[in-house]
Amino acid sequence: MSLFKRATELFKSGNYKDALTLYENIAKIYGSESLVKYNIDICKKNITQSKSNKIEEDNISGENKFSVSIKDLYNEISNSELGITKERLGAPPLVSIIMTSHNTEKFIEASINSLLLQTYNNLEVIVVDDYSTDKTFQIASRIANSTSKVKTFRLNSNLGTYFAKNTGILKSKGDIIFFQDSDDVCHHERIERCVNALLSNKDNIAVRCAYSRINLETQNIIKVNDNKYKLGLITLGVYRKVFNEIGFFNCTTKASDDEFYHRIIKYYGKNRINNLFLPLYYNTMREDSLFSDMVEWVDENNIKQKTSDARQNYLHEFQKIHNERKLNELKEIFSFPRIHDALPISKEMSKLSNPKIPVYINICSIPSRIKQLQYTIGVLKNQCDHFHIYLDGYPEVPDFIKKLGNKATVINCQNKNESIRDNGKFILLEKLIKENKDGYYITCDDDIRYPADYTNTMIKKINKYNDKAAIGLHGVIFPSRVNKYFSSDRIVYNFQKPLENDTAVNILGTGTVAFRVSIFNKFSLSDFEHPGMVDIYFSILCKKNNILQVCISRPSNWLTEDNKNTETLFHEFQNRDEIQSKLIISNNPWGYSSIYPLLNNNANYSELIPCLSFYNE
Repeated sequence: MSLFKRATELFKSGNYKDALTLYENIAKIYGSESLVKYNIDICKKNITQSKSNKIEEDNISGENKFSVSIKDLYNEISNSELGITKERLGAPPLVSIIMTSHNTEKFIEASINSLLLQTYNNLEVIVVDDYSTDKTFQIASRIANSTSKVKTFRLNSNLGTYFAKNTGILKSKGDIIFFQDSDDVCHHERIERCVNALLSNKDNIAVRCAYSRINLETQNIIKVNDNKYKLGLITLGVYRKVFNEIGFFNCTTKASDDEFYHRIIKYYGKNRINNLFLPLYYNTMREDSLFSDMVEWVDENNIKQKTSDARQNYLHEFQKIHNERKLNELKEIFSFPRIHDALPISKEMSKLSNPKIPVYINICSIPSRIKQLQYTIGVLKNQCDHFHIYLDGYPEVPDFIKKLGNKATVINCQNKNESIRDNGKFILLEKLIKENKDGYYITCDDDIRYPADYTNTMIKKINKYNDKAAIGLHGVIFPSRVNKYFSSDRIVYNFQKPLENDTAVNILGTGTVAFRVSIFNKFSLSDFEHPGMVDIYFSILCKKNNILQVCISRPSNWLTEDNKNTETLFHEFQNRDEIQSKLIISNNPWGYSSIYPLLNNNANYSELIPCLSFYNE
């Protein structure tokens, strides 16, 4: 048995006198007291207290009766080597720190500040808010407006911390990626020490340090299973290439850092993770923390941590996948974005939409937007079950579409005189209804950039309205008696602009529409007589079928436009909208008077129209 191990056992058993002797011998052998200074000080403190009879001997149980402060941990860190890597060449690599947040307005500023004050300067902080309902996102955004090191993004539905982490990874630019929860803080040397440890060996693929749990009231350390700190999963730092090689975090609500860590070990081997045994990360203990299901309090300074049943079952499932599947399959299994759970898990551990019917994404594209189309397909290919793509005038089907294989149905109309333009987004709808097939139907444009949480959010919104409404992000309210389609009197909710609450509208832009196929009993594409006017035709279709159209809430720039060098339908028709105007006028009235009958006195829908809406009845 090693001298240090024997000393530690004596220390934990409360035999401080003999432990002190061994620790002092260790200091002499290694020529440095700093290695064991903390342990020596605690031994001396306990021996002194025992001699003065301030504490009964049978009340002593290791360190458990003595509080450990942050200062104690900082002293321990300051007495250790910084681990400067002399072999490092050139500028230090860019480090991205991904911070996810959900209703942590009390803590997030301190958390971000602890990263901005790092001794390692070449870093960026990517904050991804998981649909907070308090001021968390506003606080993070205010900080981001004051420094280029912080960038903020917001999911448009609550999808869990690991979905948010994956989104942050996609948004980040660093060669090395770390993580931090928004209710935690870290030591000012955390990133520098961890990067040094990672770079110390070219074979290292990841690094992690230790963490301590903090009592919010006393700000003392809470020992976990008698340990004042332990190696953590949240402290993990990895090279970006790891995600390219083995996939992303599984999108659960908890425990997926555990799965990801074991996946790294399975793929690369445990010896390629450098463990830094220093408490550089400090985790707050809150009742609603994600690990609260694992904790049993002993006293204000001690907890017992165990694995919950849900986590234990998840452990079994991911170990099964790791053991049964080939290593080169892991990347596909844990791909991102995603709308379905990758593994069988309990309902409490998932916030994904997990649709039980197929999801169809329908796109119309013109050749001048081939690059935009490729980007759109790339973002959406894991967010649907099938693509229906109408190519309007392409000389041939692009290779990136061919690679979709059976996941895509492609119609390439090369004859300009036969083109139905954006009406092509509804070819599949006619077929599904005729074949009595259901599904979620999403129509997209080739010049809009869609986020990773797009399909999950759209399906959740459809579900909110009991799968009976058509939803979208670009909406228009007409005057009750409209006389011109592109009227200056109309109210437009632009899809790039923020919208605080869901709002009922008269027309939805079909670049951002989603609905369940079964809301329509019949449909014929021939009813869409003129090409280039699909938004109007679809809205008239909804109006005739008494289907509510809802423009959904979103943050600013949740979707963005990407058509700088190409003409849009708006530019084409805004000064010659005679046909559109005739269609709208022939289907009067519009305004709120056409929406009232669709609300069905449902109290849940009252928020969809202004409280004083009589001005447009």
